[in-house]
Amino acid sequence: MLALVLSVLLNMLPGSAIITNDTTAAPYVIVNHIIIEGNLKTKEQMILRELDITAGDTLKSLQKEAALLRNRNKIFNTHLFVTVDLSVQTIDKTSAYLLIRVTERWYIFPMIIFELADRNFNEWWFERGRSLSRTQYGLRIAHKNFRGRGEQLRATAQFGFTKRFDLAYSIPYLDLAQKHGMGFDISYAQNKSVAFETSGHKLQYTDSESVLRTRFSTGVRFTRRNRYYSFHTIEAKYNYNTIADTLALLNPNYFLEGRTRQQYFRLGYNLSIDRRDIAAYPLKGHLFNVNISRAGFTKKEDVHLTALYTDISVYRPIAKKFYWTASLRGKTSSPGKQPYFNYRGFGYGQDYVRGYEYYVVDGQHYGLAKLTLKRELLNVQKHIPHLMPLRQFQTIPIAIYLKVYGDAGYVVDNTYNIENNRLSNTMLYGGGVGLDIVTFYNTVFRIDASINKQLEKGFFFHFVKDI
Repeated sequence: MLALVLSVLLNMLPGSAIITNDTTAAPYVIVNHIIIEGNLKTKEQMILRELDITAGDTLKSLQKEAALLRNRNKIFNTHLFVTVDLSVQTIDKTSAYLLIRVTERWYIFPMIIFELADRNFNEWWFERGRSLSRTQYGLRIAHKNFRGRGEQLRATAQFGFTKRFDLAYSIPYLDLAQKHGMGFDISYAQNKSVAFETSGHKLQYTDSESVLRTRFSTGVRFTRRNRYYSFHTIEAKYNYNTIADTLALLNPNYFLEGRTRQQYFRLGYNLSIDRRDIAAYPLKGHLFNVNISRAGFTKKEDVHLTALYTDISVYRPIAKKFYWTASLRGKTSSPGKQPYFNYRGFGYGQDYVRGYEYYVVDGQHYGLAKLTLKRELLNVQKHIPHLMPLRQFQTIPIAIYLKVYGDAGYVVDNTYNIENNRLSNTMLYGGGVGLDIVTFYNTVFRIDASINKQLEKGFFFHFVKDI
């Protein structure tokens, strides 16, 4: 039972990565060969794919440390290892070998699901009365490194607020060149409580003893990775959704024109250029992401929607233990009148002005700017081999950052409830101070004290990084 709990936690944290650089007197060394240790399940080619150092390369002494750090980060960002250690081991004055030591993660996770159905913790705690009926529970079984090739297999059976069943599989590389991959997913979900409209920037729900909404989707995606940092994805998906008559009466625009059924194909393309040092909580580098999608290609389909989304994020150190991060995001969509079900602005995912966590700002277009200054207070790794016999759980990293931040955003909404939505079509500002706590793989706990343009103040709790 203890191992199960720890496996769930470890699946969520940024692990540690250590660099060792054995110095030599020579101005350069020739890497004769590469040795990898600790990859009990992971195939060597998954690690070698990340390296820009190959046998026979010459490493200049002045560039050695940067090269080791760069390659360490790329291996670590595969999310396959708890720790990564690169070192150059001298053979003689001008020759050496590259030694890579890794500690693998625990890859098979039978995870107990217990999560909130609302948009964030603050909405559930303060707006929805902390009701346990608004939670979701079940079982998710995931294999994060199927066959040792980075393939991912996931099956979910979820109950509670949203009943959901899904199955997904992805393989990063199909070819020997390790550039092309693919994946597929299928999902079915149903709800007896549904947000049928937005009023005063708050989601308005209706409940029923019978099912009010069902959602079905299935899709396939193809990926291409050029070298190390650029990722291309093309995804084709079919969606079939239904709502009860009562929901269509409450909001005829839910699917538009009082429809109770919505079916359409969606085709999307995504380009991601990711030069972040550690993707789980980056402190250096940049990320560029652009996504364009089209839903509906024939008159028989119920949704015809084109959308373009972009995200540019920059991460830079200022001085020792001081960092700044900035992000510019934007979305534009067409046509002007869209089904309420597909209508999204601020308040979903990570797109919101900090200080407005309680609100939803719907719209066809929006722009968002975020800036954060942070100072590292603590960054340690605890090794507990005497307490935990499983090597995957023997290293516990924890880092704490104090931060100040400010955001600005604008949402264009010329369709729904224009007179009732005071936060649309106007500049929004928010800022504050907070703490970020980074621990087990990819887990970030955020405690923010924010104030917004309306001088509303509050403490907000989040479980993902802000930028």
